[in-house]
This record gives sequence, structure tokens and C-alpha cells, in this order.
Amino acid sequence: MDAELMEKARVGLQAWQDGDFSALEELLDPHVELYWWEPGDWDCHSRDDVLRVLAERKQEGVNRAKVELIDAGENVLISVSHTVDRPDWPDEPATVIRFRDGKAVEMRQFKSGEEALAAAASQS
Repeated sequence: MDAELMEKARVGLQAWQDGDFSALEELLDPHVELYWWEPGDWDCHSRDDVLRVLAERKQEGVNRAKVELIDAGENVLISVSHTVDRPDWPDEPATVIRFRDGKAVEMRQFKSGEEALAAAASQS
């Protein structure tokens, strides 16, 4: 993963945690897709959809978790959330984020960092 892109992702996620969506919005391709670990209403097929879901999650308090970013190869990083503190949520949900031309084009969520690492490795 390019160090500059990794830093932009870190800044974007931190801004989202602080309630500012602009830095994260800049990282998202207009046609980005977000897939939850189970198909459903949280699946998104555009930047606007992703930002809507992230706003909902922020209202639910999900954005308060400590986030770890893992370099998972060229144009791929994994975001692992720690201590989400929700009884209906896994302990360490993770998202594999794929980039093209400096923009996130696909985000796949998993119930654990281990699942995300395995998925990223199998798709490389």
C-alpha cells in the first residue's frame, strides 16, 4: 500500500470518528461498493449510500472504536475496529478496502480481522 494513500485513509477514518465526513468522502469513488458480512440493507452501491450508512453508524456510536489499519498489499488495506462495545456486534469487525487510482472502489466487511486478512490474501 502506498504510504501516502495509507495516511489519507487514516486521516479520513479519524475525521469520520470526529464527525467530519469530508476527508473520507474524498477517498471514495462515486461508484464505491460496500458489502456487509451478510447481504442486506447495509450493502451500498455508491458514495452517497456509503456516506448515509456511515452517518447512521456514527449516530449508533460505532465510530468510537479504536481503528487499526493494516497494509494488505498493493492498493488494499484492512480497517479493524477494536472495542465497539455493542452486544449485537462482533468484537473486532474488519473491512477490506480496495483502491484504484487513489479512490476506494470496494469495501467488504467481515466479522473479524482474521477473516478479512484471509479474504484479502485469497483475492491478491
